[in-house]
Amino acid sequence: MNRYICLSRRWPRRRAVTALAFVAVLGGCAVNPPEKYAASDAETDVSSALFRAAGESRARGDLSSAATLYRQSYAASPEKVAPLVALGQVLDAAGAPKDAAAAFRRALGIQPDNVDALRGLGNAMVAIDQPELAMGHYDKALLLTPTDPRIFNGLGVANDLMGRHKEAQKLYRSGLSYKRDDVSLRTNLGLSLAFAGEYDAAISVLRKLVEAAGAKANQRQNLALALGLAGRSKEAAKIAEIDLDDRAVRANLAYYATLRAMTDPIQRVKAVRARPAPR
Repeated sequence: MNRYICLSRRWPRRRAVTALAFVAVLGGCAVNPPEKYAASDAETDVSSALFRAAGESRARGDLSSAATLYRQSYAASPEKVAPLVALGQVLDAAGAPKDAAAAFRRALGIQPDNVDALRGLGNAMVAIDQPELAMGHYDKALLLTPTDPRIFNGLGVANDLMGRHKEAQKLYRSGLSYKRDDVSLRTNLGLSLAFAGEYDAAISVLRKLVEAAGAKANQRQNLALALGLAGRSKEAAKIAEIDLDDRAVRANLAYYATLRAMTDPIQRVKAVRARPAPR
């Protein structure tokens, strides 16, 4: 559920963070048919060189260049799966989940049991609000790697988006049994508890993240969200104002009141996930 926010992002000060922990950042480009390269004994070397260059661009945060290079790497060696999987991951991170899904599907057409492609396609389906479809891909990935906490996290998010919070919490806890300090799993567990109305438990989980060394703005705002859903507005404001100006704090408090008034649990989760961050 940041979110589900991407917990590794650096969030600017004065910006509210109330989306779910699994949502990706903005940008993206499409997966096009491979360009035609002249036949050459060096095709594999060209593909590998382009793949390495793409990885370097990705590490620098230049997702646009990385996507272009991964596409060129795939075009040089269309039988390779790795460039397509990496392309899908970059596109998903760049906020182009439909294009990411196309890349992952193409990868699965070459290698149907590729776990990274299955998990990536599940992530993309979550991002375009198709959690039912996401679950099928996650389930296949889990059969292949039954101890991967990232798959439990994805399944948990999909269940939360369908309003199945109890099942989601079981999945987050299963993931934590393999990686007990995973911040994304712990955040999503806390948010899921809040959406289920288990406010004390949610606040306890999210407060521990805030009290840990190196806590980030999004973690504080997730705690403020849980406090706001619990009707503890003064406490929510106190946490929120660490990162937000007065106008944004007031806007968030009004928004928490709107969320509390919602009776449909699915719409409440979707409202949090879709809300843009006020500046």
